[in-house]
Amino acid sequence: MRGHCRIGCLKTHYYGQMAAVSDDVFGDQDLAEMYCPDNGRPSLPPAFMSGVTLLQLHDDVSDREAVERTMFDQRWKVGLGLPLDFAGFDPSSLSNFRKRLVEHGMERYAFDRFIAAGRAAGLIPDKVTLLTDTTWAKGAGAVQNTYTLIRKSMRKVLRSLGYATPGKRRGLSAQVQTLVATYVDKNRKAEIDWADPEQRAAQLKALVRDAEAVLDLAAEHSEDAELQASAWLLTKILGDDIVDDKGGDPQIGEGTAPDRIISITDPDMRHGRKSRAHRFDGFKVSVSSDLTSDMILDIADVTAAGGDGQHLLPTVRRTEAQTGVTVERVVGDGAYGSGENLEACAQCTDQAIDLLTPVADRPIPRYTSGPSTATRRPRQRPVRRASRSRDEIGTIDEDVPSCCSAFPGNAVRPALCLSAVCAARRMGGR
Repeated sequence: MRGHCRIGCLKTHYYGQMAAVSDDVFGDQDLAEMYCPDNGRPSLPPAFMSGVTLLQLHDDVSDREAVERTMFDQRWKVGLGLPLDFAGFDPSSLSNFRKRLVEHGMERYAFDRFIAAGRAAGLIPDKVTLLTDTTWAKGAGAVQNTYTLIRKSMRKVLRSLGYATPGKRRGLSAQVQTLVATYVDKNRKAEIDWADPEQRAAQLKALVRDAEAVLDLAAEHSEDAELQASAWLLTKILGDDIVDDKGGDPQIGEGTAPDRIISITDPDMRHGRKSRAHRFDGFKVSVSSDLTSDMILDIADVTAAGGDGQHLLPTVRRTEAQTGVTVERVVGDGAYGSGENLEACAQCTDQAIDLLTPVADRPIPRYTSGPSTATRRPRQRPVRRASRSRDEIGTIDEDVPSCCSAFPGNAVRPALCLSAVCAARRMGGR
């Protein structure tokens, strides 16, 4: 029965594709260094735990539900090669396994091995059409205002200098002792009336003055790498948020710097947007999959600041380097169809990349002729393509399939429709 399930879903389902390479994709010997060979209780095989982790991420389920699926879900049993009467295991084993992976720098092991096995089995072709997009992920750090950012970054620099230890404070000047007492020993915001603009301005002036003194201290010990990182963080915060007014006094600048730091606890977090209405604080996750096999070929955390288009070429390079495929076409939403990306894809050294993105809708112009008003229909707008000449782009006719409504208001020649255009609908409805 199990063999029948494997054959039946091999070419049409993710679980069947995983079953086709399950015997070769993971090996216990690859992760042997994560375990002690002669001490402790017997552990679950790391190859089996890698497979469970991969399916857990694919189905987006909790540890407890993942264990239940190994016991009761036939699809998981097919993908992992489990018997029908598999008894399961304790859910905490999954969190312990992930901890071991992080401690030994093996976070990408399951993903990279699965891609390699998929290539060897012929599931991933040599030339691929890449469907790419980003999603948002919330950061784990607290979003902080300018006053808190400056105060906590000063504390971080002073602690990197070792002033949290009483023995390091001997022989310090009165100014440095005051800085240590204010920003290391207390670690709380100033007790002022924060509703009073004058008191806020005075507090900001004091913070900037103290920050410059702290940076002068750090410059005397510039050989320490941790101290350099802390001092750079403080310098960037001052550069992002602070400007001088006409009188030379510091004030918070208008607007937001493009790469502004928003948290000391997680300095890589940024303000981001997926649309005009949807703002978030954290990161973006770039995800790219192959159109033919529907397998994810690249996934990476990227900065939340800026548009998605800036990540196109790095995504293509990562995909080709990590999987050994050649990207001949990329399908993305309108954020990827900038002029820079179109030119870069057309001028790729090895092979021009066909970039397929929808053209942004524009309002229909209205023209007035005498006392009456008539609406003139605009010309048909083609889909943006990077490696096609203008003559190769057609206009809509009666033979265009209805599936091309994935790009409303745009048209392509039927011969160029392919499944790549229609696949854009699966990338979020665009």
